[in-house]
Amino acid sequence: MIIYGSRMYFKDRVVKSFAECDHCGRYGRMTSYQAKKFGHIYFIPLIPLGEKSQVLRECGSCSMGVHIPVSRLDPVVQSVEERFKSWIVEVQQGNTEVELSDAEVKSNVGMLIAGILDDLYCLKLIENVDSISAILMAQGMDYENEIVQATWMEIRGTLDQGRARLEAAAKLRPDERYPRFQMGRLEVLRGNPKGAEEAFLQYLKAYPDDFSAHIELATLYERANNFAKIVESYDKLYSMKPELIPNAGMQKLYKKACKKSGIGGKFLAQMK
Repeated sequence: MIIYGSRMYFKDRVVKSFAECDHCGRYGRMTSYQAKKFGHIYFIPLIPLGEKSQVLRECGSCSMGVHIPVSRLDPVVQSVEERFKSWIVEVQQGNTEVELSDAEVKSNVGMLIAGILDDLYCLKLIENVDSISAILMAQGMDYENEIVQATWMEIRGTLDQGRARLEAAAKLRPDERYPRFQMGRLEVLRGNPKGAEEAFLQYLKAYPDDFSAHIELATLYERANNFAKIVESYDKLYSMKPELIPNAGMQKLYKKACKKSGIGGKFLAQMK
């Protein structure tokens, strides 16, 4: 039997990280690297297939990732670098909030840096967050530092430490939504649905109209086949956003949950 196929060969600039896969949804080991695809026979690379690519966050479970031809990589790297450098300048000027051109409200600089951290690391633009933390701490931005550190722990796969950092951030600023919401999300990544449910329910006591948190709860109940809670969650989602009622996928699950739980959902009569 002849073994043939194609795969990426001659990997360099390899970076190991952890993330939630955009394709299969699992949180786990990711690999970023540059390589070239070859057709192979008996795993011997013989036929080059296209140009060298930058692969970002190739999932250890489903093997999917983002592929960017190296010839098109420079603008991507430049965009990441420019945003990062501009936010560091804001920090050095003592600004905790940044006004983005496409946003109506200012964004916390710590959250912005945390949001780009994974790209910085996977593109080998940074090796760790030590220098970032030093700059934040020098400006007395303890809250922002905890947010950045929490994200770094998630990238490194140390979720317990990430949770501790979020708890520290929440203590520093009890009225801020972000760390409290992220605590629920981190419990999901840790495979602790009960802890995630408790975290999101606690969060919703303070912010009952946060649609994203209701979505997170509904997803938890769907995974657990908790049909009574699915009906309750969907009733809340539909009441907040009636435009979702015609969605066929949601309708199918809602009707099934109503039937399985024996609960007549508030919006069942509006569905065909």
